[in-house]
Amino acid sequence: MAAAAASAQSWTSTAATCRAHVYGRECSGGVFFNKTKLGTICVKPSSSSSSSSFQVISESRARSLELGGGGRKGGGGAGRGHRRASSAVSTTTTASASSTADGRRTKSAAAEVDLEGPPDRPWIRHVDHHHHPVDDSQSSSPLAMESPPVSAVVADLLLSATAAERVRADSQSEARDSSSSSSSISSSSLPSSSSSSSGTVGTPTMDTKPSILKAVLYGDFLEVQHGSATLRVDKRGRLELRQFRRKTGKEELVVHGQLKLPPHSSSSPEFCKMVVPEDEGGIVVVKWSEDAVLRVVPAGSRKMAKVAQSENGSRAWTENLEEGFVLDFTVRRCKGVLEMAEVTLDIRSAGHWFGGGHFMKQHWPLNRGAFEVGPFFPFDNGPNGLNTLATPQWVTSKGLLVLADADIPFLHVGMNAPRPGPYDGWIQRSWGVGVQNLSKEYLPLTCRGNGDGMLRLQARHSYKCHRMNHPLHDWIPNLSEFHESSDGTRKLTVRFALCAHQNVRDATMAALGTLKKPPNPPPKELVTKPIWTTWARYHAKVTQAKVEQFANEIASRQLQRSVMEIDDKWQTKYGDFVFDPVKFPNPKAMVELLHALGFKVTLWIMPFAEESSLAYKEGGPKGYFISSDAPPTRGLKPGFFRWWQPTPAVALDVTNPDAVKWFVTRLKKLQEENLIDGFKFDAGEPCFLPRRFRTHTPIISPIEYTRLWVQEVASNFEVGEVRTGHRTTSVPLLTRMGDRFSHWGSGNGLRSVIPTLLTSGLLGYPFCLPDMIGGNAYFGSKPDMELLVRWAQANALMPAMQFSIPPWDFSAEAEKLCHSALQVRRLIQNHLLMLADDACRALAPICRPMWWLDPEDDETFPIGDQFAIGDDVIVAPVVVKGQKRRDVYLTRGFWCDLVNPQEVYEGPRWLRNLEAPLNKLPVFKRVDPSAVASHIASQLIQSGHIASTVASQLVAKLIQGADPVSL
Repeated sequence: MAAAAASAQSWTSTAATCRAHVYGRECSGGVFFNKTKLGTICVKPSSSSSSSSFQVISESRARSLELGGGGRKGGGGAGRGHRRASSAVSTTTTASASSTADGRRTKSAAAEVDLEGPPDRPWIRHVDHHHHPVDDSQSSSPLAMESPPVSAVVADLLLSATAAERVRADSQSEARDSSSSSSSISSSSLPSSSSSSSGTVGTPTMDTKPSILKAVLYGDFLEVQHGSATLRVDKRGRLELRQFRRKTGKEELVVHGQLKLPPHSSSSPEFCKMVVPEDEGGIVVVKWSEDAVLRVVPAGSRKMAKVAQSENGSRAWTENLEEGFVLDFTVRRCKGVLEMAEVTLDIRSAGHWFGGGHFMKQHWPLNRGAFEVGPFFPFDNGPNGLNTLATPQWVTSKGLLVLADADIPFLHVGMNAPRPGPYDGWIQRSWGVGVQNLSKEYLPLTCRGNGDGMLRLQARHSYKCHRMNHPLHDWIPNLSEFHESSDGTRKLTVRFALCAHQNVRDATMAALGTLKKPPNPPPKELVTKPIWTTWARYHAKVTQAKVEQFANEIASRQLQRSVMEIDDKWQTKYGDFVFDPVKFPNPKAMVELLHALGFKVTLWIMPFAEESSLAYKEGGPKGYFISSDAPPTRGLKPGFFRWWQPTPAVALDVTNPDAVKWFVTRLKKLQEENLIDGFKFDAGEPCFLPRRFRTHTPIISPIEYTRLWVQEVASNFEVGEVRTGHRTTSVPLLTRMGDRFSHWGSGNGLRSVIPTLLTSGLLGYPFCLPDMIGGNAYFGSKPDMELLVRWAQANALMPAMQFSIPPWDFSAEAEKLCHSALQVRRLIQNHLLMLADDACRALAPICRPMWWLDPEDDETFPIGDQFAIGDDVIVAPVVVKGQKRRDVYLTRGFWCDLVNPQEVYEGPRWLRNLEAPLNKLPVFKRVDPSAVASHIASQLIQSGHIASTVASQLVAKLIQGADPVSL
C-alpha cells in the first residue's frame, strides 16, 4: 500500500485540476485512473475542503487472505477457503489529514472505505448515502450464483456540481462531528456485508433524484449503480436488476434477463472497455465486439433524453423516468446467423405482470397467458391476440417497470410464448383484419405450464416471418437505411428502460409520468350519464325514423342520457360526409329533436373511402390517400384493401398535412350544416393499411399512423371517442375498448371488460369507454337478460357507459334492474367527476386494480374481477353465468356496503360467499376510522358497559389504529 499511497501523492498536482483522460477520453468530475503493479488505482477528490486532497482506492492482488471468522456469518469450510484465497482486497488511504482539537492528526472520515464484502461477490463500499446493503439470499438469478474475482475498474462518475456540493457538505459535517469527538470513523465501525445481508442495517436516507452513477467492473460482470437501483451485466449478456428496499432494509432482486449476443462474442476481451462521463449524465458502454454494444444511461439524466429520443423525433419516451436505467442494445445483423436484437426478461423473477395493451383474451395478471411473439402495433384482433391499444409498457408486483420504445422499427414482443425460439417452433398463425378473424380462436392462449417464461423484446430487420402471417408482413419503411445492403448486414437496436420501484403502484405512476397529460377531462355529461348508440340494435340498417323512435323510447322512460351516437351506415358512400337522403331525409330536423330530448349527437367516422365516393374522386388525384407498391391482388387496385365491410377502400394519409386539413375541414362543415356535436372515430389501427403501403411522409413504424389519426384528426373535436392510441394520452377524448362479443367469457366477452378497463388506466388512458353493454350482438348472437343485466352492473361504475341493446326489449324486469344500476351510478357520479379532474394532473387511473389500494398485499395481485374507484370504493360485479354468490376481497381499512351501510367490515379480509342475486351489485365504500370508533363507543355506552369519559379515550385509541377486540 506504500506504493499505492506514493502513486496517489504523485498525482496530487495533476488531479487538483480535476481533469484527466480515461481510456483515451477526457474526463471531468475528478475521477482518474492509473495502472500500477498493484492493480488499477482510482483517484478522486476527497471530501475535505482542501482542493488538493484525494482518496486513493487501489486493488491488491493478494495470493491468500483470511477474512476473519471463516465466512459471511462466522462459519468456516473448505469450500469457502478457495474463494477467500482467490479474492482480491480493496483498500483506501488519503493524501490529506485534519487536526483535532488537541492537535492530533487524523484521517478525514469521508475517506474511509469498508474493505469487507461478500466473499463470493466482493465490492468496494463507499461511505455515502447512495450505497445500500445487498441481500444475496433473495437472488436466484444466474449472476447471483457466480463468484468472479474482483478486476480492474472502480469508478464514481460525479454527474453534476450540485451532487459534488452535496457530498462536500455532508463530508464537512462528518469531519466537524469527528473533530468534536476527538476520534475518527474506522473501517471496523462500518456495517459489514454479512450484517447487511441479514438485514440488521437500518434504512439509509434515500435521495429521490440521485445524481451519481457508479460503475464497477468485477472480472466477468459489470455493476452499475444509480440511486437505489443496481444493474449487473456479465460477459454472456446476462442482466440483473436489483434495488434497495426500504421495507426490508436489503437489496433484493427485481428481475433478471438475457441479451442475445452474436456467436462467440461473449469471449471478447473488449467487455466494458469504456466508461464515459458526461456533464449532466453518464453513459456506460459495454462492448462485446463490433457486432454487439450495450449503452446504459441513468434514468433522469439529461443525456438520457438524447439517447432515448424516439425514432420519429417526438418527445423522448423515457421523459421523467427515475430509479433505473435506459438500455440501448445494438447488434449487427448477419443474415442467416443473427436476425434480430433481442432482450429477454424472466417473468417469474419479477412477480405478477400487468400492462402491455388490449388483447382479445385479456389475462390478469399477464402471467396467465401465452402471448406468442409477433408484431407489436395496434390491431383489430391481431395474429397473436393484440387488439386496438398497444403500449410496450409493463409493471410488476415487485415494483419493476419495463418500458420499450414503441417506435423501434419492426418491434416484436412475446410473453410466456408457448415454445421458445425466434422463428422455429412457434405455432403458425395467418391473420387478416376485421370479420376475417371472427372465427379464429381467442388469443393469447391460457398458459398451462408450457410457456417459455420470458418477456421478449425484439428489433427485427422486417416483419416477414413464416410462422406469423399478417397484412403488413412485407412492409418496409420508405427510408434508405432500411434498404438491404449487398452483404445482408444492418445494425438493429432495441431500446428499453428497466426501473426498480418500491412497489407496483410507484412503478405505474413512474410510467404514467413519461406521458403527456390532457388539459381537461371529457365533457361532464359523458362521465355522469350513459351514451346511447344505434349500432348493436340496428347495425347498418339505421334510419332517421329508427333513431327518433329510439330517442323517444329512452326519454319516455326517464332514463339518463348524454349522447346519441348514430353509427354505420348513415352516409351515402364510405368516405363521404353527406347523409343518405333516402335513409335520413331531414337530418337537421332529427338533430334538433335529439337536442330537445337532452341528447348531444355524434356520428360514426373512419379514415376510409371507397372508390366510387366523392371523397376519393376529389382527394385521390391530390395524393390524400395512402398508396401502395404491392401489385394488384384478388381484384384490388393499388392502395385499396379489405376491411370489416365488403367494399374495398383506401385510407386517409394522415402524414400529409394537406390531407388532414382537408379531412378535418369537411368534418367541421358537416357539423355546422347539421348541428352535430362530435364524432365517434373508429379504426385507426395500421393493420388496415394496404400491403407495402407508402405514405406522403415516410414513417419508421406503422404505429405512427395510429398516433397521427388520434392526435391530428380526432383531437380537433371536444365531444368524441377513439378506440386506439399511441402516446396520445393528452387527447381528452374517451378511449373505447374494441368491439366486445355478446358472451360471458374472458375471450372478448364480459369477463374481459374489467381487466381491459384496468389495463387502460395503467397505460395512461383513464377515460375508458367499455364499449356497449351486452356486446355488439354480431351475427345474431344477442345477450340474454342475465348477461345484459350483469353487464350493466359491471359497467355502471366505470368512467363511462354505453347502451345500445335496450333492456325493455327483454322484459320489464330487465329494464328495472338496469335502471337500478344507473341509480347506483348516481351515488358516486360526483366522485367520478373528481377523479376525472385528478386524472388530468397525473394520469392516475379512475378505476384502479385492487393492488392500488395496498401494493404490499399479495392477495390483491391476481384479482381481476374487482376494481376500485379511486381509493375509497370497491366494486365486485358478478361476471359468471348463473352465479348468485361471490367472494369479495376488502383491503386494509374499514368498509361498508354502499347501499346498506349498517354493517362495517375491517380489512384485509375475504368475504366468502357473499350474497349477490341478480338485483345486487356488491359495492363497498371506505369508512372513516373515527366514525367506526364513535359508533363502537356509542354502542358500549348505551349498553352500560363503559362511561362516556372512558368512551372518549376509547375513540382516541381506535382512531390511532388500536385493535377494537384488544380494547
